[in-house]
Amino acid sequence: MTDSDATTDSIAPTLVAVVVAFTLVTLVSGYLLEANWTQAVLVGGFASVVAATSAWLTARREAGGEDD
Repeated sequence: MTDSDATTDSIAPTLVAVVVAFTLVTLVSGYLLEANWTQAVLVGGFASVVAATSAWLTARREAGGEDD
């Protein structure tokens, strides 16, 4: 596997996590919690940052990038 393959493998889960978290959290906070849509988008954005960080850390742990 080349370095570009490794980069692609670690970016895909992060992008999926960002899109899914943003969409779900924005829709839930907008429709179910009846928040202002501006607030819903901001909360969805924050959730997507948290999801991206989590996906990146998980991929890094699976690759053995951390020294224990």
